[in-house]
Amino acid sequence: MFRTWLVEGNPQAYWLSGFFFPQGFMTGSLQTHARAHKIPIDKISFGFQLMVEEKLEDFEESPAEGFYIYGMFLDGARWNRDEQIIDD
Repeated sequence: MFRTWLVEGNPQAYWLSGFFFPQGFMTGSLQTHARAHKIPIDKISFGFQLMVEEKLEDFEESPAEGFYIYGMFLDGARWNRDEQIIDD
């Protein structure tokens, strides 16, 4: 992902667990959005949507706004794919 980002530009999805300091990436994305829409950064926050697609090949292009991330993990729980909920 990092090599593709450097050579070809923004990837279709970002490997969040690959960042040493993912908070920096998330803050940078807020700054980019705030500047593009000319709104104060302290007036915006994140919204999340879980996707049914699980493979990078399933995403043909980046979203019009925001970004896709992958590589998140749960401790002490699991994702139930059938019911789309978190199980103990």
